[in-house]
This record gives sequence, C-alpha cells and structure tokens, in this order.
Amino acid sequence: LVLLDKCVLLLKGFETSDPERLSNALLHLGKIYLKKRSVDNAMVHFDEALVIRKKLKKNEIGISEVLFQIGGVRELKKQYLESLVCYEESLKLRLSVLGEDEDTADIISRIGEVRRIRGQYDLALENFTLALDMYKNTVGETHLSVANTYHSLGYVCDAKNDAQKAMQNHKEGLSVRKLILGGDHVKIAASLDDVAGMYQKQNEQKKALKCLTEALRIRKLMLGGNDIEIGKTLFGMGIIFAAINDSEMAMDCYSGSLEISSHDGSNPKLEAQ
Repeated sequence: LVLLDKCVLLLKGFETSDPERLSNALLHLGKIYLKKRSVDNAMVHFDEALVIRKKLKKNEIGISEVLFQIGGVRELKKQYLESLVCYEESLKLRLSVLGEDEDTADIISRIGEVRRIRGQYDLALENFTLALDMYKNTVGETHLSVANTYHSLGYVCDAKNDAQKAMQNHKEGLSVRKLILGGDHVKIAASLDDVAGMYQKQNEQKKALKCLTEALRIRKLMLGGNDIEIGKTLFGMGIIFAAINDSEMAMDCYSGSLEISSHDGSNPKLEAQ
C-alpha cells in the first residue's frame, strides 16, 4: 500500500502525459483502501480518478467503473440516495457502450439492493428480476451471482409479505449454491438460514429446525466450535425449541450461544434482529 501510494505520487508528476495510467493507479489504490474499510481514503482516490477520466475522450466505460466504486462507498456510508445516483449513472454509461453483460447485471443488482434498503420494494423487485435474467443470459444458470440474486428476490418478497414467493426464491438460491459449492460450505449454511426463517414465519418449526441443524453442522465443520456464526445459529435453534415447548433443548442452545458470545464480545440476540 505504501509503495502504491508512492507510485501514485510519482505518476501525478506526469499527469498531463499519461493521465490514463494515473487514473488506473488511483482506482486500484481506492479499491485497496475499500477492502481495508478505509472508506474515506477510498473516496478521495475514486474522486480523483473520476475527475481525470472525465477529461479523457470516449471513456464511458472507465467513468462507469469509477462511478460504480463511488456508489459502493456511498452505500457503505449509508448515503443511499447519493449511492443510487452514482449506480444509475454508471449503468446508463455502460449500457450505452456494451449493453447487457455480467458487470451490467452487477450494477442493476446494487441498484436493487439500495432500493430494498430504502423500502422501495416494487422497484427493487424489478431490478433483481432484470439482474437475474441478465446473469442467466451471460454467465449461465449455475453461477453464484444467480444464487445471490435469488436470495435478494427472497428478501424483497418477504418484505412484501409474499411468503410463498420468498420461500421459492430462497430454495432456488440454496439449490444453485449446492450445485456449485457442494454440501459443506458457509454459503450453504447461510442459504439454510434463509429457508429456515421462512419456515418459521409459516409456523413450520420442525422444518425450520431441520434446516438450522444442518447449518449448525456445516458451520462447526467449516468454522470450528466457537465462531460467532455458530452462536447465532444456536440462538435461532433456541427460539424454535422454545416455540415447540422443549424448554430443556432451548436452554441448552441459549447456553451454548451465550458461551460463544461471551468469548466474542457480541450479542447474538441483538445481531439476529
């Protein structure tokens, strides 16, 4: 990171002769800062890259790429309206040159997520449906982006109180992830959580418990015995056991969750909410 910072400073001395290389370095550095959750530093570098790229001719894709990153930073900072503006401008520029592809679907998916967060469920549903079709047409039906989008559709349908479609989408997401990842993977466990949540809302507690039991097995296998995700799963199982009046098992699950959270310093009850 320090070396890259020095390279950027060096390139700034040659900005007029090689602005494209400078903008690429700024973008790359911004992405590194973003991975380190240093969002303010990331934004500074993305903004500089955007200014340079806007000066370059026929650079719609380059501008779109930076706007997408800026939109991501705005989203992380919970500046959702500003994020949406960046994503939509990024999408417009990309569609004008390349049309529909995987990266275009990524932008549409982020627009859908921001709209979901803002409670614009009908618009979010349109975005995720469009992104899903685009992913299927560009990367095929067996792809993690397809699985992720099914789950996003499930969240929106759930928010719209359409439990049947929500369950259908979460099960589709689970099926696709199983095809790609096999049986034992943390993403499979996350999908099982979503399906279990829908079963709980339908008061099918035993089916929900079956899903969480399998999620717990996977997490113990993949993460070890004291990971916070295991604590959250145990807490969820405790709720189900309490609902079916098995107080002994509920207490065991709550105790196991509490023991893990005491080591981690978190609160599974609050995080589950």
